[in-house]
Amino acid sequence: MSDIITGPSAGRTGLLRKIHRINAIMLAAFIVIHMATHVSGLWGIDTYNTVQNALRTVYRFPPFEVALLVSIKAQLLLGAWLMVIRLRLGRPRGFWSWLQIVSGGVFFIFMTQHLYSFAMARVYFDLDTNFYWPASVMSGPWFIYYFWPYYMLGVFAVFAHAAAGVRFILLDRGAVRAARTIPAALTGAGALLAVIIPPIIAGVFYDIDLPEDWIRYLRFYMPQFEPW
Repeated sequence: MSDIITGPSAGRTGLLRKIHRINAIMLAAFIVIHMATHVSGLWGIDTYNTVQNALRTVYRFPPFEVALLVSIKAQLLLGAWLMVIRLRLGRPRGFWSWLQIVSGGVFFIFMTQHLYSFAMARVYFDLDTNFYWPASVMSGPWFIYYFWPYYMLGVFAVFAHAAAGVRFILLDRGAVRAARTIPAALTGAGALLAVIIPPIIAGVFYDIDLPEDWIRYLRFYMPQFEPW
């Protein structure tokens, strides 16, 4: 089945794709600094929290934070709708088409849970979502068995999805050489970060003394939880 949309639907779909791409560009800056925060954890918990607090002066500014949350939710909804439209045309064709669809689906699931957990931790439990937020679910069973692959897949999915999108844009513009190198580099960066970040927040490089507030947070979901 052809993946070319004709008629009025083509205009609407094209507009949705354009909004999705523009929004993705704006979110890219936040993703980069968010990944930088996680990687800074290689130098310790204090470094992670110091970097995060410095960057929060920008993205925790109330008007900016509201705009960021709206942008993230809009991106997820737009992406889900575009994925439905694409799948209604038939099976994706080729590696990059499959990567775009699958990574988009994985990222949607990842972010839906991430936003829920963020709301619970910050609003319901009134906790500071610093280093100990991701580290809490990596501090013992059974949470770690789910969240280690969860973080790996989530990190890789956002870079893989971006790589596929960038590739199609470059091909549309005739930049064939760039379409071979840039998406591969983005995918490789995502794979590298997906391997590096989970051990940082799991305490592989140094001991993590989980605060009691975060233990209570986990016991809300699993009353018998004990950190390693």
